[in-house]
Amino acid sequence: MFPVTHSVLSQRALAADVVPSYVSAPAECRLLVKGMNDTYLVLAERKRFILRVYRHGHRTLADIRHEIDLLQHVYEGGGKVAVPIVRRDGDYLTELSAPEGTRYAAMFTYAPGASRPLTQEMAALYGKAAAELHRAMEMFRSEHERYRIDTRYLLDDGTPSIIPLLTHRDEDRAFVQRLWRFLRERLDTMSPSLKQGLCHGDLNGGNCHIDDEGQVTFFDFDCEGLGWQAYDLAVFNWSVRDRPDRELALKLWQTYLDAYGREMHIGEADYAAIPYFVAARQLWLVGLHCRHADEWTYGYLTDAYFDRRLKLLRDLVREQGWPV
Repeated sequence: MFPVTHSVLSQRALAADVVPSYVSAPAECRLLVKGMNDTYLVLAERKRFILRVYRHGHRTLADIRHEIDLLQHVYEGGGKVAVPIVRRDGDYLTELSAPEGTRYAAMFTYAPGASRPLTQEMAALYGKAAAELHRAMEMFRSEHERYRIDTRYLLDDGTPSIIPLLTHRDEDRAFVQRLWRFLRERLDTMSPSLKQGLCHGDLNGGNCHIDDEGQVTFFDFDCEGLGWQAYDLAVFNWSVRDRPDRELALKLWQTYLDAYGREMHIGEADYAAIPYFVAARQLWLVGLHCRHADEWTYGYLTDAYFDRRLKLLRDLVREQGWPV
């Protein structure tokens, strides 16, 4: 068999051979999102479910079981999350033999409500819910080890993949290398004074549904891990920075931050660290895209792509007065 980077599993086969391990009724399965993992919408028992098929090699089995344990912990404590569904044999995961190697599948409840445009009202709901989620995760423990959200994860794993794609942009290549070193030194220095705990890892204003009563239900915990509270906060700041209306972006960020702060204390050191984590998040994302270009294609890693992504970093360096 010719080597495969990432396969897309048949939705019909998943409906016939995997879904019945979780629900008894005949099911329809539709590919919803093809991303880091593959996400399918399952229609069965007059309900909607989500089936995730994890990418081969992206997460270890222990990583995935940690995520399942975390969701169960938050749900049992009254938190609003999409809940993993147990198989008939008592396990949560289905092992699948794919062309590229072993992949795992898990099924989840469908979060009530829908995705909503990010208004100030929604930002307030999101900030409050994010704080409640952090509180719900504080006492979590699992027998399964999971990777940490640290400087290696945010900076060192991905940034080396950016450099070779900037060979024709000498100034940008040097800038990325300087910023990489600067952020690593600063975060290593600040780390002992920062609050650590379980992070969702992708609280970007999405990854949730909101119902008509304003109840927020989070999902997609694939990026969860032990890390810094300030990083989880910074992801929202990062997500609104790309908006063309800078005034609105600042209002959304402040609304989110105020709502979060009314529920959970944000220390001075954590607040001061947020801009550094915004920059780290951007390097992490660009590094992720470059590392997986053999599958997601090099075609979109154009000069326009790097212009846009590096502008956020240069603007941030200028705003903060960093010596980069």
